[in-house]
Amino acid sequence: MGKQSKRPGRAARDIHAVILAQAAELKASPGLRISDADDYPELAALLHCCRRQVEAGVPSAVSFEGHRYFLRVRLALQLDVFDSAGAAAPLISGATASAEDFGHVPGH
Repeated sequence: MGKQSKRPGRAARDIHAVILAQAAELKASPGLRISDADDYPELAALLHCCRRQVEAGVPSAVSFEGHRYFLRVRLALQLDVFDSAGAAAPLISGATASAEDFGHVPGH
C-alpha cells in the first residue's frame, strides 16, 4: 500500500506498481540488454536495496577447524528478484560488479 500524498488532488505513486510496470517493460524488450538505471529509477532502487542487503551480510571472519580467518570480499552479483515466495520466474534479473571491499578491514 502506498503512502498518501499530501498534495490535494494528486494521488500518491504506488512504487510497487511502478516497479511491476518497469519490470514488464524490460521483460518485453527483445534479448538480453543492458539498461541505464536512470531510465528505471524505482526498479534500480529495488536492485540497489537487494545489493546493500547482500553487502551487509558479508562476514569479516570465518572459523575453520578451530582457527579464525579474516575475509575481505569484492562482489560480482547476479540478482534474481522475485515478487512473491511462490513465483516461478523472477520479476527482474540484474547484475553488478564492484571493486569495493566488504567484510574485514585490515589493521583491526
